[in-house]
Amino acid sequence: MQIYASSCLFMLLAALASVQVLTGCGPAQPGGGFPERDADVSGSLDLAFSEARARESLGRLRSSSTEVGSLTQVVYRSTEWKRDASGSSPANCMGMSLRASSLHACQMFATAAPVSAAGQPSRTVEASLEATRLSGPAPLAVQFDATGTTSSLAGQHPFHQVRYSFNFGDERGQVWPISGLPKNVQTGGPLAAHVFDQPGTYQVRVRATDPAGGYSERSVSVEVLDPNVVYAGTKTICVSTAGNFSDCPDGASRVAMVPNSAALNGRRVLLRRDETFGSIEIGHGSQNVQVGAFGTGAKPRVSRVLVGGIGPSSSAFPRDITVMDLNILQSLEQFVTMSRLLVYRNTFDVPTGELTTAQINLASALAYIVKNHKLAPSQYHQPRELFVVENQLRGSTANPHLNMAGEGSRFVIMGNDMGTAQQHTVRLWGMYKGFIAHNALRGGSSDGIRVALKIHSGGLGEYNDNYAISGSTWASRQIVIANNRLGDASDNNSFTGGASPENNGPNSRQGLEDVVLENNVFHRGPNTNTEFILMGRRMSSRGNTRADGGAPNINQFGNSYKLLPPDWVGPFFTR
Repeated sequence: MQIYASSCLFMLLAALASVQVLTGCGPAQPGGGFPERDADVSGSLDLAFSEARARESLGRLRSSSTEVGSLTQVVYRSTEWKRDASGSSPANCMGMSLRASSLHACQMFATAAPVSAAGQPSRTVEASLEATRLSGPAPLAVQFDATGTTSSLAGQHPFHQVRYSFNFGDERGQVWPISGLPKNVQTGGPLAAHVFDQPGTYQVRVRATDPAGGYSERSVSVEVLDPNVVYAGTKTICVSTAGNFSDCPDGASRVAMVPNSAALNGRRVLLRRDETFGSIEIGHGSQNVQVGAFGTGAKPRVSRVLVGGIGPSSSAFPRDITVMDLNILQSLEQFVTMSRLLVYRNTFDVPTGELTTAQINLASALAYIVKNHKLAPSQYHQPRELFVVENQLRGSTANPHLNMAGEGSRFVIMGNDMGTAQQHTVRLWGMYKGFIAHNALRGGSSDGIRVALKIHSGGLGEYNDNYAISGSTWASRQIVIANNRLGDASDNNSFTGGASPENNGPNSRQGLEDVVLENNVFHRGPNTNTEFILMGRRMSSRGNTRADGGAPNINQFGNSYKLLPPDWVGPFFTR
């Protein structure tokens, strides 16, 4: 026990000497939770102890049990220092309750205080900004990636310890209905995304701010094209079974039936509102396709949407596909792989028939198809640039299996309202550079042991776009889960979500790393006892709250993942 008390004492003394210290773990009394919280100006939560509270906690640490299997793992960190008039820094030692089945040594990360003045350009942090694309027709979905940001401060991990503020240059006064936050900005982790609805040129900026307030900025320019120009004339097809073509763009083709899949390639297909259609099939090899609505009234009703084939004939997988403003009665399914998919502002009815996997099903058959179909693995790429934005889904506890399932990279799930399924609301088999934000993921399942959000992986391998190199065995990496409403008062599940191996059985050798869970609001149902399970390496939890005012239970599920190597467990960061 003395080693833990000594380590935490070292951390406290270092803090008093204005040296920032991060610890990955350390024991405390079982059942320990969050200390009191005060909101900072950004709306996130600053969890800080005074020096007296820190010394009091240190005393409790010295007297806590060390019995293996009954410890509560506590994560400490130093937040931005608040200096008093004398220039000294108060101790800042706080923790998140994480149950552990074995003793973990404290992992210390010490950094000297940054020399740059607060609010000034910094020499210690260098911002990076990449965009998944820089041009295309509206609506244009783009993910912005600042994960290449570097810090010269010893021990700093920029993914977790630098604060990122994105401005998309698209100020129209819009807010996310679920979080109430403005759509034009995103603050927190190093990944963000935006859908540009209007043509124009937009200057997108990120500011990376280090713990002392020094900052660095980068920007990119995004050109959004007018779809009426891109799809001028007969590149647009208006479809009305009743022959009502009012509001159809001038020069567009006008037909009574949805064209076959081959005719959709390179075209915009607009379905008449308040009418009902059959399936929409976007064939293998299709590129630059938009499917949407025209006219006034309710969204056009379609039975299902299929993107690509389950038995691809070549490596010309679908690319640049937008499906928007539809009422989908059964499902949207994309079985194998593709790039640049935007599923936008659709409403999904409760399905009446059996589904393969989910109402939104993205690439969940990829591994099976690669193994059993004729193309060589090297001809497949991982699904990438997938955007599921502002859709509404309600399933049933009888059918389908899930509201949404999928895997891929540069993967954005944003502004959706989902809930009620036979199994999980959202299940992600693997995610690389994922951004999950401003959603309501409500849970509610057939047996009460499912979750609103489940993220795991295929193994411990590195990600590669080429399927032949990484297959389905890559670990989930670089994921930001922010500003969501997770759970619901009517949920029957015992826990709300997790980013962890899928279970603690023999298939638990599934890695996750660099995950940030921040500023989410958890809603408990009558059976809820755990808000979220974080299990992997370099995992952050910060600013998360419960709607009822209680402390969210964010833990490690007893650290019982039997095949997860020790170096894939922690450190865990909070603030």
